[in-house]
Amino acid sequence: MTTLRMTIDGRVLEVQKGETILQAARRYGFYIPTLCDYPHLTPHGSCRLCIVEVEGSPKTPAACTTPVEEGMVVRTHSPRLQSLRSEILRLLLSEHPVSCLMCPEQDHCDECMITLRKSGVTTGCRSCPKDGVCELQELVARIGLDGHSPYPVFYRNYAVEKGDPFFDRDYNLCILCGRCLRVCEELHFATTLTYVERGNRTIVGTAFGRSHLEAGCSFCGACVEVCPTGALIEKYSKWDGRQDGEAEAICPLCSLNCSLRLLTKKGQVINSLPIDLLGEGPLCFAGRFGIPELVNHPQRLKVPQIRDGQGWRQLTWEEAVQILADKLFNCPSEGFGLLISESSSNEDLYIAQKFARLVMRTHQVSTLAAQRYGNGFPQVVELLKQSVSLQALSSAKAIFCIGLDTRFLQAVVEYKLVQARRRGAAMVTLHSKPHNLSFFADEELLAAEGEEVSLLNELSRRLQGKPSSGRRFSKDQREALERAARHLSASPLVILIGAEALESSKNKPLLEAVQALAQLLHAILIPLPAQGNLSGSLMMGAFPHLLPGGFGLDDENQRQKVMGRWSTPLPADSTDLFFWRQSGRLRALLTIGENPPANMPESVFVVTQHLHPPRNRRVDLLLPLAAFSECNTSWIDYAGVMHSGHAATPPLGEALPAWEMLCRVARLMGARGFDFTNAEEIRAEISRVVSGFWEGGTVDRFNLMVTADRKLPQPLPSFEPDYLSYPFSHWIEGWQWLQTQR
Repeated sequence: MTTLRMTIDGRVLEVQKGETILQAARRYGFYIPTLCDYPHLTPHGSCRLCIVEVEGSPKTPAACTTPVEEGMVVRTHSPRLQSLRSEILRLLLSEHPVSCLMCPEQDHCDECMITLRKSGVTTGCRSCPKDGVCELQELVARIGLDGHSPYPVFYRNYAVEKGDPFFDRDYNLCILCGRCLRVCEELHFATTLTYVERGNRTIVGTAFGRSHLEAGCSFCGACVEVCPTGALIEKYSKWDGRQDGEAEAICPLCSLNCSLRLLTKKGQVINSLPIDLLGEGPLCFAGRFGIPELVNHPQRLKVPQIRDGQGWRQLTWEEAVQILADKLFNCPSEGFGLLISESSSNEDLYIAQKFARLVMRTHQVSTLAAQRYGNGFPQVVELLKQSVSLQALSSAKAIFCIGLDTRFLQAVVEYKLVQARRRGAAMVTLHSKPHNLSFFADEELLAAEGEEVSLLNELSRRLQGKPSSGRRFSKDQREALERAARHLSASPLVILIGAEALESSKNKPLLEAVQALAQLLHAILIPLPAQGNLSGSLMMGAFPHLLPGGFGLDDENQRQKVMGRWSTPLPADSTDLFFWRQSGRLRALLTIGENPPANMPESVFVVTQHLHPPRNRRVDLLLPLAAFSECNTSWIDYAGVMHSGHAATPPLGEALPAWEMLCRVARLMGARGFDFTNAEEIRAEISRVVSGFWEGGTVDRFNLMVTADRKLPQPLPSFEPDYLSYPFSHWIEGWQWLQTQR
């Protein structure tokens, strides 16, 4: 890139051709006030606060829209500029509640006018939920406005819009900076927001008076994040004010494992934000708004409890561990089973399977993935072995989306698709339901339920130049197949397989057809499971037929490696993937992050460690589980990359991570190899048996064993996404509203 030399406030700088004055100034630490500009968003120039003086020009151009030039001399804070900025800011404030901003007594309001905080109408900073974290408030202080404005104040008197599920809109506080409009347009295919009305009645809204849901809003929250005032504000954290802590974590709500920032106050998570909104991309509604609701759920278990007649009796952890150890000490190997959620962390999954194999001498440890995916489970595993990062979309010439809808979930995928489309990549979709990508694809293949395989097979024949199979397709379908074949003949081709295809009732033949098409076209495959750590559950060996590293039980080299690390022989025989269904065998069942199976016999001692009590299921011993935000834990994403997150808050009550509970029980039962004191020590052991297991590393999935169990049933119907055995509507109140409106 070409380097230029320019001068800002007397300092000679080397800048890049194509940069704006504002970008160059920021890079070198010069402060230029602005309200409409946001890093990486298209420059707008609407607030005019970033005006600068350029030597040789009588004008004062906006720094955010003026490109740098060789030899340019710029002044950013002359008396003339300060005077102009003050006037611009006063004009802007004439349509904004201004009393607190100008009041000389404002510093005392926090002490004597606390009751104004939750006022129904925002008339000043003290009654605004953004008080203390407002960019406009900060800018007024930096520019130094005081006294009364010479301009009449016009209060627009709009009603506060509270009808949407995750955030409120008070356009009386809007300064028309345009950030929300631009971020919506640049992140998503749908442009939900626009300016409506004209003159002093101008407001941000939707075209034709539609609701935001009707206008295509996906509730990713990007507009809320970039809003500099209190015009857009989260419902959940509306009155929490400035956070007192922050931690980087990994979202466990799907296999993308997006990085996020958890904002905390007084030991509680109050908000979650993407690491880099316009870099790594936005979060979906669940990661952006649902996490505080999830980890602060009112039904969270806080202490161990044991069933006592018709009620529950609280226990200390020492008592609970002793009871569990006593029950398991005399339990035969074939009488013990452990079910753990495939959204659990790597540390919990690894210790769970180690506990079952080393302490209980059984391979009866599993997740419900085989039940969820049914006879298509081997195909799902085979796809995960081949999956690569979404970074592949950056060089794709063609993209084929199968069973993928990115409107509400996995929003970062839509962001990557938007970028790819703008670079010129063609996009084809195949789906049996209405979905958001159909409006923007070059070609849409509509399939009736169960017809997807026929369409894929016909598409393959056309790509090979073979005659039609003879199956009856409509004229529209035949023409769509012909156009799709032309688009998909470009290379490199990336095939994205969404959760609805992976969990389809006929996923086995569908995924086999996808594999065949990918081999024909030498395509890159990217499956996107809904479960947060399905890859991790496979690589940790949390299945009866798998060892840590994903190797099969009959892989002698890996057996020796694991036995050498654990200093003990492994159980010889494997077991059924659905061991909990075998009547009469189980005497003790431990579930972690899962509801116990229904209708468990009274003879089985059922122990559940969960965020809160399971519904309508018999449990004998309840143990509180620490949330992901309360632990230093790790996950493996859809592409096999390991990510680790940090605890943002201490565990609620006496909750513990599953690995710590299991280690306590194992030590009490006299087992060795469970002396871990933190997650880092567990990860160190995992890295010795799982190749590529380190922060940012890609685990070696080449040897991942794919079961061919013929007993696998049809997949269970999946009606909505879930986390730790509960649907999102249980954790996130706003999702219930979305479900009723769609």
